[in-house]
Amino acid sequence: MTSFDSVLVRYGEIALKDPWTRKSWERILASNIVFNLKEAGIDHSLSMERGRIFVETSDPRAPSIIADVFGVVSASPVWTCEPDLDVIAEVASEVALDRSPKSFAIRARRGGGVISSTEIGVFVGGAVQERTGAAVDLSDPQLEIFVEARAGKVLVFTDVVRGVGGLPIGTQSKMLALISGGIDSPVAAWMMMRRGCPVSLLYFDARPYVDALPQAERSAEVLRRWTSGRKVNFIRVPIGEGLAKIAAAEPRATCLLCRRLMYRIAGMVMAEEEAFGVVTGYSLGQVASQTPANIMAEQSGIDLPIYHPLIAMDKSEITDLARKIGTYRATADAASCTAAPRKPMTRARAGEIRAMDEELGLSQIAGQLFAERAKTRF
Repeated sequence: MTSFDSVLVRYGEIALKDPWTRKSWERILASNIVFNLKEAGIDHSLSMERGRIFVETSDPRAPSIIADVFGVVSASPVWTCEPDLDVIAEVASEVALDRSPKSFAIRARRGGGVISSTEIGVFVGGAVQERTGAAVDLSDPQLEIFVEARAGKVLVFTDVVRGVGGLPIGTQSKMLALISGGIDSPVAAWMMMRRGCPVSLLYFDARPYVDALPQAERSAEVLRRWTSGRKVNFIRVPIGEGLAKIAAAEPRATCLLCRRLMYRIAGMVMAEEEAFGVVTGYSLGQVASQTPANIMAEQSGIDLPIYHPLIAMDKSEITDLARKIGTYRATADAASCTAAPRKPMTRARAGEIRAMDEELGLSQIAGQLFAERAKTRF
């Protein structure tokens, strides 16, 4: 049996949008797929019809590359044939002979054309059984052969490569993701990218308390591979001096006040990057600063849209996802911040934290540190 001739690409939420939005997002998704295939050196041509994208290629790498494009629900390498039962049966039989199954099922679907799914199931199933000697088993077959009848052609396939889903990157506004060099923050950035948002990354350089710059930069390199050609701005702001002032004045509230300082700086960077929100790697209750009371206190009076895409995930789920997307190895050896108090506040009061913020002059400190920012592009 010759190699497949095309890849059938399925998407989800895009199909639910109004006609103008749907066409716009389909074009963005198609453009992202084209970039990734060209980047891999895969010759192809692309077309769209009735809620599906077809990529004409026989390169065995194509289905998995396409499946890793945000917005793709699944991809299947397919054999395309004429809408003729004898031809369909021949193609399906050749596919089955290559696999030598003990049992099989024909999963027929009509999305156009004149041949019914029942006709396909009966005729093609009989031909496959005769050619292979395999038993028909509709409940638990060793091999499923999918046949999708469309107007003017029929698709035969056996594999469905699960995609990353979400929305095509570039369909939503840019976000500013705080990246620490640890496991969680790049996963949070990836989650927002999966919802269609390009990202800029903001790293707070807290030396001498912790140096995670190499890990943060490696994470940026990995995230860049998911952008379908978009550059990622990496902004570094030295925060060690501000952290020293906080730790000396309010040791138990060090992490909360440090975070408020970060948010104040992030607001300035967000405006400069023309971003529409700040993204954190918070997971509820994972550390002392991430209790509900502390999250409310540290964000009290901070006029920023702040997103926590990992808030309801546990550490094992986040770690599994980090491995899947490729950021885990970049962050696995990240150190902890030595400025963190041994007995931190866990139920801070918002008014108390705001008063400490004002007394320390965090707004002024933020402005001074923002002026020392440095930007690179990945």
